[in-house]
Amino acid sequence: MAIVASANSEPLIRNDETMKYRPLGRTGLSVSALSFGCMRLADDPPLNEKLLSRAIELGVNYFETTRFYLGGTCQHRTAPGVKGKTDRVIVSGKSGLGADTTAHSFRKEIELQLDILGLSHFKFYQVGWIQWKNFPYLLRRGGALDALRRAQDEGLVQHIGFTGHDEPENVIKMAETGLFDSFTVPYNMINRAYEPAIRRAGELGVGVVAMTPVAGGVLSCPSPALREAIGLDLPTPAIALRFVLSNPNISTACSGMNTMQMLEENVASVGKFEPQEENFQQMCAGLDRLREKAGGRFCTFCNYCAGCPVKLNVGQLMEIWQHDKAFQLHDWARDALKALPEEARPDRCTFCGACESKCPNTINIRERIKELIPAAT
Repeated sequence: MAIVASANSEPLIRNDETMKYRPLGRTGLSVSALSFGCMRLADDPPLNEKLLSRAIELGVNYFETTRFYLGGTCQHRTAPGVKGKTDRVIVSGKSGLGADTTAHSFRKEIELQLDILGLSHFKFYQVGWIQWKNFPYLLRRGGALDALRRAQDEGLVQHIGFTGHDEPENVIKMAETGLFDSFTVPYNMINRAYEPAIRRAGELGVGVVAMTPVAGGVLSCPSPALREAIGLDLPTPAIALRFVLSNPNISTACSGMNTMQMLEENVASVGKFEPQEENFQQMCAGLDRLREKAGGRFCTFCNYCAGCPVKLNVGQLMEIWQHDKAFQLHDWARDALKALPEEARPDRCTFCGACESKCPNTINIRERIKELIPAAT
């Protein structure tokens, strides 16, 4: 691959008539409030090209990709839609690392992803799926960080970020190293676990990309309880996006979109939205009240309950219960239960209590499983 003199610094595409923009930490870049997660693109090249082109036309200027989504086809599906526009949008790349990752292998991955996407450089490249326990793999001599620093020196990468699902306190520790310009974590109305890390990012000047703002589609279902808690008379997906963007430390809400209707609706929901700090605090208070109504004991999806003697996915059942009872996402919960194979349904539970004895939140798991049985049969 030819080495370029420096990462391209042309202004990013904007459409101030349809989209609001926010600083991406201290990078000097302004990103669209709504960004595009490309992991849900369909196996439909003409549709993808039209969809991504339309997103750019509407002012979306951040597109999150990796070679490892969609069976290795994510970036192939993305490339035609951003062709000819890549100098003025952020198309981020991402790769993970392990015990066998070297500077050479990481550099080859960066080059491969650039080639697939038709880019001369990445404005952002992310270390993916990272955990604090694996952080030494990044830092060691001849490792991934060496590859990233050299790529920055040569103009192939401008900024570095990380993504992951590690514990919030570990995300804070990684952000505090000063190595990263941004991080990407899940954040939405029904998963606020990363709020402390997001707040710390604001203090550090680190950009935050909120993935799963609509909870992977869970928040596409109606919920009178959430509408009342947030205080907005809007469809649930619009409420979900506005909640995320009301957090002053979020740079962009990254939504996986694969239809033109979804794109247009999301842009209409947030493109001209003007969040207020006071409103965000009221939204959080409303969501906290919902948690209290559900008994105050919330599943944190730590998975300590794993190891069911009859092989039930107890964590999954607790997630369904929580979405149903706490957030009144009844349609989603019913469909999720019906979709379970017979051997995974709650009526298979023997109520032995093994999972309850391991729960750090002291949740009455057996009682909650009993409450799910009628909807699953």
